[in-house]
Amino acid sequence: MDFTLSAKQKNLQWAAGEFARGEFQPDLAMTLDQAGHFPESVWKKACRLGLIGIHYPREFGGSGLGIFETVLVTEALSRVDAGFGNVLASVDAGSEIVLKFGAREQKKKILPPLTKGDLRLSMALSDTDDENDFTLSPTEAEKGVEGYILRGTRRLVMNAPVADRFILLCREPGEGLITLMVEKGQDGIGVCPIEKMGLKLTPSGDIDLREVRVSLENRVGKEGEGGLHSEHYRQERGLRNIAQALGAAQGAFDRATQYGRQREQFGRRLIQFQVIRHKLAEMAAGLDGVRCLTYRAAGDYDRGRLTPGALAIARMKARNVLVRSVDEALQILGGYGYMADQEMERCYRDAWALAAELGTEEEQKDVIAGEILGPPNGPPPRR
Repeated sequence: MDFTLSAKQKNLQWAAGEFARGEFQPDLAMTLDQAGHFPESVWKKACRLGLIGIHYPREFGGSGLGIFETVLVTEALSRVDAGFGNVLASVDAGSEIVLKFGAREQKKKILPPLTKGDLRLSMALSDTDDENDFTLSPTEAEKGVEGYILRGTRRLVMNAPVADRFILLCREPGEGLITLMVEKGQDGIGVCPIEKMGLKLTPSGDIDLREVRVSLENRVGKEGEGGLHSEHYRQERGLRNIAQALGAAQGAFDRATQYGRQREQFGRRLIQFQVIRHKLAEMAAGLDGVRCLTYRAAGDYDRGRLTPGALAIARMKARNVLVRSVDEALQILGGYGYMADQEMERCYRDAWALAAELGTEEEQKDVIAGEILGPPNGPPPRR
């Protein structure tokens, strides 16, 4: 399969990288990370340059491109700084569901403000600590004549403290899972920020819902479609997570290589020692493999033929390469990488937070095995 980028794709990726190198200042990142603040100014500039909603149709403020191009941009941003990259990759979380399942008026109401920097979304799926478990949603949506009344909690919701609107997966008694859009400022909504080890530029929190009223027009799609919505979200958001992991791993490699070229030990530069050269060679090999898997998965998604197994393979390999790359980079930098005033320390923390978003290796192996072998207690799939 040929992954050669077109001139337009190369220019888009280059422009995203140039923006990141110009705006993702290490001192600013360190200050915001320590305070756990959202980078408002950087987000606004990214919106003005058209880096949010690249795959939205032009009529809704986007560039009319595909997820493949979104992946290229996400990779380029995360390569420079995973924390800033995560901000720009997650500020429209939940838009995937509105874009595919929402009514035209809902799309007009939500998507253009996202691209202009006038709206921030947050996707709240699970009531458990595992946001990948979409089956558990005890938050109830009691339907009345004029709308729904919500009761329940949402755990570990990314962007919760800074979002203007939430996309919620709820259970309607007798109908199954539904998806609702909820304004943050409504009565009965409480947000409790939580402290994280990494990705602190993207604040997270728990959401408490107490008798929150939501109009019928704020339901996305049909009753009982929530499970389908969540699976679609998982697939598209998974591709962005993989691109973030790829970019962050490449960034760790870049930092380790740069340090190896500059640092001298025993009268020789680090990159002249075989053990360092082998570390960097193994990192490069892992990155090349993940890049191929990522680009293939994104291309398959745009062509409508991405399978759960292929996505799981890309997620698993991206996670493993990311964790291995930041660990090796930290070892190459030695004590300097461990210091809190160095980029590598924050890179390491952010990488492990990204790894958590990608899910465990065991989860992905279950998906891959299920596609190849069928369920553990059922007949194997036909080939």
